[in-house]
Amino acid sequence: MPTKVDFKDLSISMGMNPVTEDVLITTDEDAVKRALYNIVMTRKGERFFKPDLGSNVADLLFEPLDAATASLLKEEIEYVINKYEPRINLLRCDVDADYDGNGFECSISFEIIGIPTDVQVRDVEFFLERTR
Repeated sequence: MPTKVDFKDLSISMGMNPVTEDVLITTDEDAVKRALYNIVMTRKGERFFKPDLGSNVADLLFEPLDAATASLLKEEIEYVINKYEPRINLLRCDVDADYDGNGFECSISFEIIGIPTDVQVRDVEFFLERTR
């Protein structure tokens, strides 16, 4: 029988649990999805004790809004996820330019390693846009 692995991360809101009065946590699938977004959006050098962790995604968002930049973003996202997120098996990453929204739609499909459920493939989507 496979062993279930629990994944826990601190909630990005840093809110307080009203019952335990401890910091809110995210678990399992939600924790992994939040970690994927955080890894993709972290710039290299932002984490003090892990200066190599991060990606060039934020820099690529200031390149022209076209298919070539979308392809570069896809390669960077796949690289950084495969390098820094051992809890998942990356199945697919799609990045498409959204000319009306002035950014890029990102869709990631993955399997979580160690969490046996009926739903094996999970998806997370987010919008990548320029920020200062």
